[in-house]
Amino acid sequence: MAAFPDEDLRLELWRKSLNAHPVFESLRSYDKHEPQRTEPENLLVVQEGQLFAWDSGESRLLTMNLKDLLDYIHADDVHSCNRRLQEVQAFQKLLCTNTPRFDIEHIELSTTGRHVLLWGTKGASVMTLPRRHGQFGQFEGGKEQINCRTVILAERFFMSSGTLRLLQAAWYPGSDSDIHVVLLTSDNTLRVYDVTSPHKPIQCHRLGEYSTSYSLSANRSTFEVALGDIAVAFDFGPVMEEPTKIERRSNAPPPLLYPVYILKGNGDVFLLKTSLSEPRYVHTNLQGPLTMHPPAEDNYGLDACSILCLHTSPIVLVVATSGGILHHCIVLTGDDEDDNDNHSVTSASISDIGSVRGKSDFALYVYESVELSLTVLSKDYPEDTAYPILLHKDPSSPCQYYCSHSAGVHCVTLSWLQKLTHYCSSEYEGNEEGSVMDVVNQDESCTVAHMICTKPSESCPPAPILGLTVVADHLLGQALLCRTSTNDCIVTPLKNDEMPPPPPLLSEEDTHESESSLKQLSSEPFQNRIRKILLRNVSNPILKGSSKTSLSPEESFDLVCSATKVLREEYISKQDLARDDIEKRVKILQQQKELQKTDLQDCNRLKEEIHNQAQQIAFRHDDALEKQQDLLERVGAALHALQGQLPVLSEAEQNLQKEMTDMEQKVEQLKDSLKKVKLKDEYRRKKMQELDKKEQSPSLSQGQNRHLKTLLKEESDTIASLVKEIKNLTVAVGH
Repeated sequence: MAAFPDEDLRLELWRKSLNAHPVFESLRSYDKHEPQRTEPENLLVVQEGQLFAWDSGESRLLTMNLKDLLDYIHADDVHSCNRRLQEVQAFQKLLCTNTPRFDIEHIELSTTGRHVLLWGTKGASVMTLPRRHGQFGQFEGGKEQINCRTVILAERFFMSSGTLRLLQAAWYPGSDSDIHVVLLTSDNTLRVYDVTSPHKPIQCHRLGEYSTSYSLSANRSTFEVALGDIAVAFDFGPVMEEPTKIERRSNAPPPLLYPVYILKGNGDVFLLKTSLSEPRYVHTNLQGPLTMHPPAEDNYGLDACSILCLHTSPIVLVVATSGGILHHCIVLTGDDEDDNDNHSVTSASISDIGSVRGKSDFALYVYESVELSLTVLSKDYPEDTAYPILLHKDPSSPCQYYCSHSAGVHCVTLSWLQKLTHYCSSEYEGNEEGSVMDVVNQDESCTVAHMICTKPSESCPPAPILGLTVVADHLLGQALLCRTSTNDCIVTPLKNDEMPPPPPLLSEEDTHESESSLKQLSSEPFQNRIRKILLRNVSNPILKGSSKTSLSPEESFDLVCSATKVLREEYISKQDLARDDIEKRVKILQQQKELQKTDLQDCNRLKEEIHNQAQQIAFRHDDALEKQQDLLERVGAALHALQGQLPVLSEAEQNLQKEMTDMEQKVEQLKDSLKKVKLKDEYRRKKMQELDKKEQSPSLSQGQNRHLKTLLKEESDTIASLVKEIKNLTVAVGH
């Protein structure tokens, strides 16, 4: 793949070339034979750069890797890239082993990407994706067609119930093996199925007072639908721990609960806590409806159609109505005072008849209600016109989501949520009770951008969006992919200006807390100020109608005038304001630059002066040291001379004289002691000589010597005679 010097150009090329990919060419080839759709669908999904698109004409799933588009981009011309894409067959066809007999309206990948959920109003099925291997990590090494195991959920149940409709299906987020699916049906029941045993649900939650004979009670169904007591949508909230009062073992972690926020047609929101690991949550009482503050007579609309839970802190619920109104509700902890008023105005006399529901610890605070401009030309919609809205999360930004409907796509950014999240995550001491409400009640609304318009006026036929997904990849960038009713793919680059800042470092927390609010305000980057100035309240969407869309000359003129007005008021005028602000900023910076240059020159001049003065001071310091040394020597000599001329001994001399006198006395004593020692030594020597003379041995006289010799001779003769006798006796005894 060739390297592009400009990264933005490379991203722009694959975005413009995606619509010419063989995947969408194949979808458009069967578009003529399909019936006209009127409601939005979601038949396009992207996960980790892998695109999946459902082909309704052939009942198959088409897939390709968006990163492979970068391999075919070798030039800066879009047409050359399109020609290269048309020459290759760079996609795979995943076939169903058990093809669904119902129309597929939504596809959803599981969290691990191993399964694909295919569902419509008449049923749901799960396709198991094959393994990836090979050089490019394609399915089954790159085979063009692959048979995939497909399981239909509750097939007999949907076939036997003719009036039963599937309202919504989703993967259960708490499934360890990623094989559990949640189905919401029109009989006011939420069921959880295991893919390995698809015929019978493992959990069944009744959301109303319906009996099991729903299919036989058509009048009752019509009555409940008219009153809006049917659950129409649901969404999972963040995981929570079980608030149990029973003491558990220390080594046993508390069970995790997965709350489900359920929306009914009359606008009531209920809470259902579910768990697959705890048996006591197999049958759970429905909590609610959640109290809405401030209360409204119409319960914020009686035509609710969709709900979305943003996993932020605090949790925010988005409730959409078919009239194009969005309600942003903050989930707060309810008070005990609200227990008596725990039901909404509309459903107080309907939902509580014959049903037992528990009280909820949560309440909803409606922060704002936003009305979408669904069409560009028509501002007043007929009362009987309904625009069902599908809500889509933005995986790259928790404060942003998208709305798809039969007239286009809107992007909603909750700019106030970032401030509220920061407030709730920080520790404020000494605040009053109403401090939270003061933050919430600030005049800061969300930002709504009309991105794609497929129905310019009410006279045009509906052209619903058939798929919407967000690409967030470091190679592909951030982009929004939309599949229109004509199976065209519109790729819009995304720039999340409202991306929440990263959490501060531990070493920076004390520093930020010590800064004053004025310093924090002055430290705001200039680019953020320009971004706020250029922020548009209204935008010109991309016009992409169906083949049957036609405008009259008057409508075309009004469309041009409306677009021109938006460009003039929201683009050019704000760009002029930004330009003026930039020019003022440039002038201020130029003045500061000139002032800094003058200050720098003064600093250099002062530096030279200080350097010269330092050299002079150093020379003077050396001279002063030499003079000081001479003076010290002269003073010492003078003091010595004066001390010698004094007539009286000083104290030191007196002490020295005393010490010398003592030493002389000690010397005389030592001399006397030495003489005594010498005398004693002489006396000892004399005594030793006398003792030596006395100890000499005595001598024998001559007579004594002769007598002694005679005795010795006699004794020797006696001994010799005895020896001889002994020998004789020995000889005698021997014989």
